[in-house]
Amino acid sequence: MRRIANRGPRAVGAALLVAGAAGCGTAVDGGPVRRPTLDISMGLPTAEQVAQAVGNPLDPAGPGRIGGIELLPNGIRDSEDVTPLDCLGAATPLMRVVYERGYANGSEHGSEHGSANAAVTGVALQDFARYGAGLTVSGAHTGVVRLSSEAEAARLFEAFAAQWRACAGTRVSVHVTPTNSVDWTVTDVREADGILSATILTEDPGGQAPLPTEHALGLADDCIVEVDVAVTDARPERRLATGRAVELVRTMRGDLAAGN
Repeated sequence: MRRIANRGPRAVGAALLVAGAAGCGTAVDGGPVRRPTLDISMGLPTAEQVAQAVGNPLDPAGPGRIGGIELLPNGIRDSEDVTPLDCLGAATPLMRVVYERGYANGSEHGSEHGSANAAVTGVALQDFARYGAGLTVSGAHTGVVRLSSEAEAARLFEAFAAQWRACAGTRVSVHVTPTNSVDWTVTDVREADGILSATILTEDPGGQAPLPTEHALGLADDCIVEVDVAVTDARPERRLATGRAVELVRTMRGDLAAGN
C-alpha cells in the first residue's frame, strides 16, 4: 500500500458518534439544516459497495472510526517531511495538515490551526484491503470530513481544486529517511460533477509499468468525501486507472444524500 502515515486502529466510539458526527446538512428554503439523529458514518461504504466500485473484493481493516480532526493521519506535517508540501493533498488523501492548511488559506477566520480544528466538526474513516494473486486492487482508503457549514465545505473544495490543478505533473517526495524518499507523481487531474480526481503514479521497483493510485474527492453539502484506490496488479498491462475512486465517491455521496 502507498500509505506512509499510520492511521492507527479503527474503533468506533459510541460517545463520539453521538456527540461529534451529526450528518451532513441539507438545505431547506435556502438555509442549512442539521439532523442530529443522522451521522457521517452513513457515508462510509460497505465492503460490497467497495467491491462493486473497484472490481474485486476488499476486506474492512477493522470497524470504521468516528471522531474529530485528530483522527486524520498526522505523520507528515511540513516541508521536512514532504516536498512540495502544497501538493501533498493532491497526492494522498485525508491528511490532517492538508485540511488545516486548506482551511487557513483564504479563510476569514485566520490561519491558526485552532481555527481549522473548529471548522472540521466531524471525521469518519474506513480502510479496506486484500492481498493475493489475481487481484488488481489491493486497498482503498475512504473518509468523510464534515465542515462547519455548506459554505465552508464549498470554499475548501474550491481551494483543493486549485491546488490539484497547480500540482498536475508534479513529483511529490515523502522523505522517509534523510537519504531516501518515496516519490509520487500527480497526473490526470480532472473535475466533473463536483468530484475532483487524479491518478498518482509510483515507480515500480522492477522497472515495469508504474503503479497507479486513483484519488478522488467530492463535495456533499457540508462534507468533503475523499477516497484513494491502490492498483497493484502484478500484471503491468492491468495497471490502469479506470475511475474506480470516482465511482466510490459517487456512491458515498449518494448514501449521504439518502440519509438526509
